[in-house]
Amino acid sequence: MAESASGGTRRLSLLVGALNALFVVLVPVAALVVVTSAVWLIENDPTLPWVTSLRTALDFWFVGHGVGLDVSAQTLVGIASPAFSFAFAPIGMLLVVVMFGRRTAKKLRGSNELWPGWLGATLVYGAASIIMLPLASSPSVAPNANEAVLFPVALYGTSTICFGLFGSWLDSKLETQPSERLALLDWLAARRERANWFFASISGPAFKAGTAVVVGLIGISAVMLAVSLTLNWISVTRLFEGLQVSFIGGIALTIGQLLILPNLVFYGASWLTGAGFAIGAGSSISPLGTQVGPIPALPILGGLPIGTNIPALAVIVIPVALALFATVMIKNHTKELRFHFASPISAALSLGIGVGVVAAVEAGLIALLTSGSLGPGRLQQVGANPLMLAAIVFAEVAPVSVLAAFYSARPEKAAPIPDYLKR
Repeated sequence: MAESASGGTRRLSLLVGALNALFVVLVPVAALVVVTSAVWLIENDPTLPWVTSLRTALDFWFVGHGVGLDVSAQTLVGIASPAFSFAFAPIGMLLVVVMFGRRTAKKLRGSNELWPGWLGATLVYGAASIIMLPLASSPSVAPNANEAVLFPVALYGTSTICFGLFGSWLDSKLETQPSERLALLDWLAARRERANWFFASISGPAFKAGTAVVVGLIGISAVMLAVSLTLNWISVTRLFEGLQVSFIGGIALTIGQLLILPNLVFYGASWLTGAGFAIGAGSSISPLGTQVGPIPALPILGGLPIGTNIPALAVIVIPVALALFATVMIKNHTKELRFHFASPISAALSLGIGVGVVAAVEAGLIALLTSGSLGPGRLQQVGANPLMLAAIVFAEVAPVSVLAAFYSARPEKAAPIPDYLKR
């Protein structure tokens, strides 16, 4: 009876995961098809069949999962265009997929075993990607086959699994904890006990402070971009009017710009460090100087800090101040570190360099994710340079964190030596 009940629970979990994955695929695809079909209907070109709008919707779906598009050489609006690769992941769409993964994990809440639900969800999502790949492909534009098979299921599946293992709703208030979560907690506890004392005491505080620096830069950049868009609303409006799109086309354009808004926010964060970013090969937008050529006619680009006459040192103070504040504020999390280290210099160097490494690695990874190529020629390079950004962030954060760590990581005073040991 117990085995039968267990088998029934697994089948139910498998079915729940599969149905949720099917829902997650159908809802965005249906929304995209409605939008592209409305644009096709209102701005109808008699030479284009409706299936073109379907392919466009599916191409957007794949791009929203980080899949690149291979565009063949062709003539666009009377202009010869060479073959190129469109490889630019709109972070807004990626976050939507991640939230769908969270939704699926929440639907599997309370299961004794999560792996059947994970299996059903990933199988359905992967099968949907494979089925839609030929429908989205045409001789002129086609998703990269390898990426189209791997990236969607990897993004959705990883999100579902991570939220299932670490989600806040799977806490002690539930009557039953899934076996996978219990096994992971036991494994992490065992690794923590066996970990080298140096990395065990440094990793936690360094991760908290380094992440705080990166999050702070992104938050300040978001405010800066909002203010810039507000102050430059006339330029943004003129760019909208210059595109001469219909009402439906304007809605589609606005949605598209919202999906790339997180990318632009991170470009602003890169600008705050002094590393800057590029919109086209050979261009550079940073506090140290701005050099740009022709850029895409996207209204939202009117809010980017192009041509801003702000002293470079005044901007670079921001990551320095964030590093100082973050390192000082983690003092309550450095108790183990202060216990293990005997020298203030070794403690400060270890923590400060650790904070710099974490901030640099995180900034470089986000730069790699948010950058890519938008079109042929010079537009094959858009975004921040990951290696340069990581190096600059480390150079700005590590020295300040080392100085601040003399306060937050200063070792505790040694206990007095007992008299019977003084010989």
